[in-house]
Amino acid sequence: MARPVNDAGIDLVRTFEGLRTEAYRCPAGVWTIGYGHTGDVQPGQRITAEQAEKILRDDLAACGEQVEGLIRVPLTDCQYAALVSYVFNAGAGNLRGSTLRRRLNAGDHDCVPSELAKWVRATDPNTGRKVSLAGLVRRRAAEGELWLREAGSDAPESGSGAGFRTSPDMPQRVQADEQRAASRVNARAGLRLRSGPGLEHGVLRLLPLGTELFVERQINGWAAVDLEGDGAIDGFVALEFLAAAQA
Repeated sequence: MARPVNDAGIDLVRTFEGLRTEAYRCPAGVWTIGYGHTGDVQPGQRITAEQAEKILRDDLAACGEQVEGLIRVPLTDCQYAALVSYVFNAGAGNLRGSTLRRRLNAGDHDCVPSELAKWVRATDPNTGRKVSLAGLVRRRAAEGELWLREAGSDAPESGSGAGFRTSPDMPQRVQADEQRAASRVNARAGLRLRSGPGLEHGVLRLLPLGTELFVERQINGWAAVDLEGDGAIDGFVALEFLAAAQA
């Protein structure tokens, strides 16, 4: 039997999944019911709140078994709950092949919050493209904070995790729906979007003149930018070739 998920972990999943007693399609196009339950859901299906709670606990127990099978190092209750929430949302297959798992099993517990923060994209069912979702940005931040909580504490304000979402280790802006000032590309021939802050990093794409974007933070003359307005960093551009967008 899997190790139980603590109350803080269950509350986190409840908060981000929300309770829906009638089947619906999630942003990735998957039929879902209860607290994010998928797999055997049919259109038009209905359940009670009590049934949803039981299904949630069964689902978390199954995710816990997967975490226990993949992670070889000791975990506190909050660390375990954070990974169960991640697996519940992203799947055990993603954990199995992740850098997070490799580094954690090598003893690098400190890497987990920032590794979790990379998993914020889902497939848009209308376009087939991977897009960043503001809800996933916030969820990964919450899981990172749960991971950093003091052992044995379920209180949200306890431990060292409360500042994670505003730390450099959280690469996305958590409150992605805030009003922000936009910038635009001011290079006539376009501007190279790179995978890191420097010329040594690979070019992801060329941003045409006038492209609007949001600067999330600045690093030695480079800007970490969000192209979609969802709070997730899409790459880095040279700060000198940006100008304020017109209102």
